[in-house]
Amino acid sequence: MNGAHTVSAEQLHKRTSLIKSLLLFGGFLLGVADLATTNEILHLGLGELNPFMRLAQETLGAWWLIPKLGLTGMVVWLLWHSKNVHNIALVVAFLSTPVLNNLIIIAGTN
Repeated sequence: MNGAHTVSAEQLHKRTSLIKSLLLFGGFLLGVADLATTNEILHLGLGELNPFMRLAQETLGAWWLIPKLGLTGMVVWLLWHSKNVHNIALVVAFLSTPVLNNLIIIAGTN
């Protein structure tokens, strides 16, 4: 084998499952971070840019966080059913954009 390390199918599955779990947890944390940074933006007197979440805020008041977290949960659930870790990573990376945008907005107000 020339010193090459071979990985069994079981080891590969375990490694992939661990990576997938970490990505899903990261996606959930990004959803919570989006909620927290959006709350900070609202606290600063600015508004929600997402028209669906703005409608939820106007309609539900303080309870708008339920659909926000519900959508996060639904995305994580859908990703959990994916078998392609690369696609999961791509979606999780995309989920970071609202958080980064919110942080830029918050930093710009100070």
